[in-house]
Amino acid sequence: MPTPDLFFTPADYAIFANGLTTNPEYDGERERVHEKLVELHHNIYPEFRKRKLDLHPHWMTQWLVSASRISPATSRIEFMTVRYSKPETTIKLMKKQFIEDFGHFYANAMIAARVDREGFAVELLISEKAWVDAQNFKNRLASDAAERGHFRNLLAELGGEHSLHLSHFVRNEKGPSGYQEVLRAKASRLVNVGMLNSTMEKYKPGGQDLRLGVYYQPNDPRLQKENIAAEVLQRIEQLFPIYAFLSWSPKNDYRQAKDENQKSTRRPR
Repeated sequence: MPTPDLFFTPADYAIFANGLTTNPEYDGERERVHEKLVELHHNIYPEFRKRKLDLHPHWMTQWLVSASRISPATSRIEFMTVRYSKPETTIKLMKKQFIEDFGHFYANAMIAARVDREGFAVELLISEKAWVDAQNFKNRLASDAAERGHFRNLLAELGGEHSLHLSHFVRNEKGPSGYQEVLRAKASRLVNVGMLNSTMEKYKPGGQDLRLGVYYQPNDPRLQKENIAAEVLQRIEQLFPIYAFLSWSPKNDYRQAKDENQKSTRRPR
């Protein structure tokens, strides 16, 4: 049987293995992955407008893909992503309305194609830094039963492969720091009201990363060169309605109760 012509090679995943993530001598190897993610972007992004996906890459071309070179600002590279979020105008509005942190792309919910040592993923990410979107999401679900029902319908439309992960960063003085998983569940299980409620009780905006996506083994045939763009585009299109449900904007603002007129500018503690 012929070997599948995969878009990402074993060497691409290997550069994220322990021992290499802090080594600047592998910047050239990471640059190879960077160029593949740029190529993937050029193959899928024109379809966003055709399919009316309100998703935008970083407004600075050099940050289309996450960091690929070791620097004082990035001492460790455990993964690389090409990522999409709000338009620059909305992010600037958030910076003005909330706090300075929201001038940064990473402080917003995003949909990303991600490569790390375990494989490839297409995922919706609400990082611990994206606490405005996280609050918006949790408060919208808590606002009434109709919103929870709508969200459960969105989950049901995903199909069986998507899974949700909650994790938080642990700083350990005696050992390596890193993310510790709090919860992992199939998205299809969250259609159950009790399971959804218990999951959201565990979720702490501003204190945890929430990921929802499809996670592929490196040898998955859907990641072959001729298939990967269509596969990624399909998964992004599936995740977009959930991203739109939770992503803060002036027209989708659930951060405060309906009878409150003032918006908090404090980060949750």
